[in-house]
Amino acid sequence: MIEVRVIACAVRGPGLTGWVGAARILAGQAEYVPEASIEPAPALLPPNERRRMSDPARWALAAGQEALSAAGIASADVATVFASCGSDGKITQQICEALAAPAREVSPTRFHNSVHNAPAGYWSIAMATNAPSTSLCAGAGSFGAGLLEAAAQAVVEMRPVLLIAYDLPYPEPLRALWSIPDAVAVAILLGPGESRSSGPRVRVALAAGKPDDSWLPGLPRELAQNPAASALPFLAQIARGEEGRLLLPYLDRCSIELEVMA
Repeated sequence: MIEVRVIACAVRGPGLTGWVGAARILAGQAEYVPEASIEPAPALLPPNERRRMSDPARWALAAGQEALSAAGIASADVATVFASCGSDGKITQQICEALAAPAREVSPTRFHNSVHNAPAGYWSIAMATNAPSTSLCAGAGSFGAGLLEAAAQAVVEMRPVLLIAYDLPYPEPLRALWSIPDAVAVAILLGPGESRSSGPRVRVALAAGKPDDSWLPGLPRELAQNPAASALPFLAQIARGEEGRLLLPYLDRCSIELEVMA
């Protein structure tokens, strides 16, 4: 079992734009209003890099920057963990179409954006940091895997670690194979449990059994199909300031157990 502190949070998705407003919705203090997702436009990158960056990188950077800004911690002091189940479906589709064409010409920009750790690369450029970074994927359990990794790093390295989880819809025909309704990106800044940072303490551990299948009242159930959205019940508990236990998706016959404490 690993104990960490939640220093700051951020969330972006349909009807959830920014932590201040989203926290009120997740806590049940404001009504959820369905709205189309607003594509973020991170301004910290140079114009050339901003033109090249992929959609997942835009969402990841926007969420990460919000959490880091709220914490008031320099990016050079923060390690990062990027977690995504689907990575960049649009780029994957474009590369598949290029390979199916007679010329088989793949754009170099599309190719480097197809790499799973491309958002981490854009982050290092935007934040001018060479702090450690990890990019991972664990299917539907990608957020849980990222949370476990970030918590372990925070405790072992005794430093803040920023978890950024994101997943975006795929275009057709790939969407027929993996259908998620809308984009979601979340960012959670963790610190060692014994740190002086304010924020709730959370114990993270592996657990046998299936994850909780309950969902948040008022939020569309189909949003739960997005792997990054498995963070929302956890963020709701943080927003409400409640203690309690959660089981999040991880691997087969295994879950991530979270115990939220004051």
